[in-house]
Amino acid sequence: MKARHTPRTRPLVALTGLALVLLLLAPSVAAAGLKDRIAATLARHGMAGPGTSVAVHDLTAKRSVYHLRQSVLRLPASNQKLVTAAAALDAWSADFRFSTQLFIAAAGIDDEGVIRGDVYLRGFGDPTLSTKSFQRRRWNMETGDIQDFVRRLRGLGVTRITGRVVADEGYFDAARRVAGWRPGVLAYCGPLSALTLNEGCGANGGYVADPALAAANALTRRLRAAGIRVGSAPAHGVVPATATLVYTERSATLRQVLVRMNRPSDNYIAEELLKGLGAGFGARGSTAAGAGVAQRFLRSSGIDAGFRIRDGSGLSYENKLTARTVLKLLGACSRRPDFAVFRSSLAVAGVNGTLKHRMRGTAAAGNARAKTGTLNAASCLSGYVTTANGHTLTFAILMNGSPLPIARAQAAQDAVVTLLARSRP
Repeated sequence: MKARHTPRTRPLVALTGLALVLLLLAPSVAAAGLKDRIAATLARHGMAGPGTSVAVHDLTAKRSVYHLRQSVLRLPASNQKLVTAAAALDAWSADFRFSTQLFIAAAGIDDEGVIRGDVYLRGFGDPTLSTKSFQRRRWNMETGDIQDFVRRLRGLGVTRITGRVVADEGYFDAARRVAGWRPGVLAYCGPLSALTLNEGCGANGGYVADPALAAANALTRRLRAAGIRVGSAPAHGVVPATATLVYTERSATLRQVLVRMNRPSDNYIAEELLKGLGAGFGARGSTAAGAGVAQRFLRSSGIDAGFRIRDGSGLSYENKLTARTVLKLLGACSRRPDFAVFRSSLAVAGVNGTLKHRMRGTAAAGNARAKTGTLNAASCLSGYVTTANGHTLTFAILMNGSPLPIARAQAAQDAVVTLLARSRP
């Protein structure tokens, strides 16, 4: 009987062993299949050439899914904002609020409601200080309102200011633009200052030359409209040590500010944040000092190479990131306690921000959260997507060229991310 059963048992054991081997190999086979499909997708769109870098990682399974030239330094365009946002969250906190302070002359307010001297407006880099009309049009959120300074002075019984409104923007350096920006990008960011109103936009829609003085002018006009007489025209200056702080206006929280920066890709907010990092955690309120803070953050996150930071927004053609660096940054952010804040600041495919009209009707719609990036020579898309079997993937797609077919690049990016959303790695 034993002899009769032996020949039948051996094939069964062999078959079981083969099944076990196939089961163990299944994940790698699936991964290999996905790699081929990503490569084919890039080739089909004509975007597999030397100007393209791609990296995809499975955070759930903790393994690489795909990479193509992931260590080549690329122009990141607005993918640079991922670095700025992550560094800002690390340095401050999700609930941090920027401030703008109002001081009055040491003599104070007399019995007739007169301030015999100046009032001072001191800025600390709030990128969202604005008028109500600008908030409704631009922000769609409550943030620092210049009219609150008027309400405060009226509440204190002020009827007259013998001096003027003095603008103190000394928290930042005097540079209005980032050194090295090409003339073609200047229209995409207003003049920088620690004290600014409406992102440096004037009443006619163009940029003002002097944002701090423009803010002081706006306050002067509103004080006069409220019946508070102001003796002189606004001027630049420094808050004296003897002045009295009477009011501090707070911005929306950093979590809200990051949404307004990343989803529509707001360059002004990004540049103000970088200068703010320099002022608060670096040597001074300059772009270079802020870049140093951002670089320290990357190194503390285990990213020692593959980056060059020249601004906060990505407008500079001197910025450089590798796809591997972006992927490691996204992974590092996913392990932080404030990851939900970082992730929710990103545009959602087919829903909002710069991705509102992309990937609609696909598996990526309402799923992928990512940061776009576009310059004449760059088109990038990096972020997170959930696969059909529930895995979370990070992806970085950096495409450079001169010239670069932007529409074709974006179509390739969308196709890759949709493929990832449909996959089962």
